[in-house]
Amino acid sequence: MAEQQSALNARGHRSALNAPGHPSAPDASAPDAPAPSQPPSSPGARGGRRGARWWLVRGALLLALGLLALALVSQWRDVRESFHLLTVGGVIASGVATVLAVGTTVLSWRALLAGLGARLPLRAAVRIFFVGQIGKYIPGSVWPVLAQMELSRDYGVSRPKAASASLVVLALAVPSGGLAAAVTLPFVSAEALASYWWALAAVPVFAVVLAPPVLSRLLALAFRLLRRAPLDEPLTLRPIAAGAGWLLVSFCWYGLATWLLVRDLDPHVGGARLLLLSAGAYALAWTAGFLVLVVPAGAGVREAVLVLALAPAIAGGPATLVALVARLLATVADLVWAAVGVALRGRGDARQRGDGGDGGGPGLPAAVDQAADPLRGTAARG
Repeated sequence: MAEQQSALNARGHRSALNAPGHPSAPDASAPDAPAPSQPPSSPGARGGRRGARWWLVRGALLLALGLLALALVSQWRDVRESFHLLTVGGVIASGVATVLAVGTTVLSWRALLAGLGARLPLRAAVRIFFVGQIGKYIPGSVWPVLAQMELSRDYGVSRPKAASASLVVLALAVPSGGLAAAVTLPFVSAEALASYWWALAAVPVFAVVLAPPVLSRLLALAFRLLRRAPLDEPLTLRPIAAGAGWLLVSFCWYGLATWLLVRDLDPHVGGARLLLLSAGAYALAWTAGFLVLVVPAGAGVREAVLVLALAPAIAGGPATLVALVARLLATVADLVWAAVGVALRGRGDARQRGDGGDGGGPGLPAAVDQAADPLRGTAARG
């Protein structure tokens, strides 16, 4: 009996403790487990902290988009009178090859970035690289680099790594284009080589600069002057070779695109010789245009060199048409890839941090999305 009375007293004590209003009673509304922590700030919240760099990138991309649209209108006016000389199939096929040529360049940038220890998913690399790439329509070659290094931060890639990859891609384009021209043009267009030898003379200079020991010292010096921390991992020969290889593939696509246009115009030569001429002519023209930094995207210089290089195959008038259409298709390809970059929202990509650098977090990258807003608006209005 004493034991039963003790059990009843214990149950009564617990009931009193659990009764509503008792100071020790648990809150009926409280969950059994601790509440989950608040999710990290949304991309929109992060985007609210807009510094000078954010506005600079946004303004530059808006300006570049406007200049790109003006370039398309101007280039179409230049070719519409003679456009009927080309076949629809030839222009479409050349346009597809040009889109592939432009698209291949992101693989070079991504390979170099991976060599620096920052590995990005392909869709994230496409988004960053091509949205930033429209900055090349502003005079000077610095704007795409600034845009890409700023946009990369939202994927966890530090500015020094993004800037290094972008600058090395630009530097690699010269020896890659020069090599493509040097192994093709001597067989078909000695006149072009004699006139634009200086473009090929820059190839060994860039090759020395891009040697891993020299490149590492130059990048270290640049970051020291900018009072930035040096790179964690210096570039080795393998990613540099991979980057150059992808650029050579890109020049092959450009050569095919040029050949598809030239063959429509009753060329004086044909077969493999015409294909070699087209590839070498475009590579030489691109290299020469790139080295003239004061002209946006090499406009004018590239066309002049291409007309001269194609002289063994077609006359000056048809060659000018090929040069202008090739420029128009390259501009369209830039716009296509920028639109692809905007369309790739990549919600899962932002969680795959590149190197744990400064900035970023889960969700859609704020800076890319904000900078891409004008592109989305233009596409919607179109």
